[in-house]
Amino acid sequence: RNPQLNFEVSMHMYSDLHRKSFSSVRNSVQNAKLQSPDDIWEILHNESVPAGMTTSSQSTFDELELSWLQQSDKKSFVVYPLQTVKNMFRQGNSLRESLLYQQVQNNHTNDIDVYIFARSDTVLLTPIDIPCSGIGGNDIWVPSWGSWGAINDRFAIAGPNAAKIYASRIEGYKDDIIAFRSNPVGLRKPKNSENLLKKWLQKNLVNVTKMGDEFKNEWAKLSRVRADGKIHFSDHPSHIGTLLNGTARLNRKGKDVYIPEVAKKLL
Repeated sequence: RNPQLNFEVSMHMYSDLHRKSFSSVRNSVQNAKLQSPDDIWEILHNESVPAGMTTSSQSTFDELELSWLQQSDKKSFVVYPLQTVKNMFRQGNSLRESLLYQQVQNNHTNDIDVYIFARSDTVLLTPIDIPCSGIGGNDIWVPSWGSWGAINDRFAIAGPNAAKIYASRIEGYKDDIIAFRSNPVGLRKPKNSENLLKKWLQKNLVNVTKMGDEFKNEWAKLSRVRADGKIHFSDHPSHIGTLLNGTARLNRKGKDVYIPEVAKKLL
């Protein structure tokens, strides 16, 4: 929410996911049809979004960069099945590829003051003010909610140096998982992606500011959108209830909420 800023969007998509239907037991998604990079690019073009896109194969990434993962590595986490651990690395690779694409397109110049990292499978429910200045090169702002005692990994605003570290986080994730595998008694369990991110940013001396009040959930409220368009049930239900019903109580009698009806209220 800052009309004085010029911005451009850089995004990465996996080029092979749309070729078959998608299912997720953990997220209760069955046989969802995913849009292709061409479909998304057409939407961005039609809406005149200043965007660039890079693509790569997820199956190739899995083969080349996730072959070291073992079934036993899920023991490093509290409730993550191995598939969720893999998805954590796939998301991290998309961050890395997006930033690399942006740097190549701009000939590695340092004329960008602020980087915003937003997952493409989320919807921002509240406006945020993007700083024209006041965020240092080694600073990063994250929401205070959804941190699970560590750092929320779904949204961030960062200075140039902090952005490079944030986007390369899976390098530290791999080191920590392998270290815990080798010494499960002597090392603290990583638990979840939020704790891994906290450790990585601390290791690289990034200045982290948690924005807003942790209990009021007031800064950068966002909800995850599942592959079938369903809004994740636990992401700010009171706010979504207010959007849809005019009351903070989301009383849908078990009915799922999908992104089109939320988007209509936000536009």
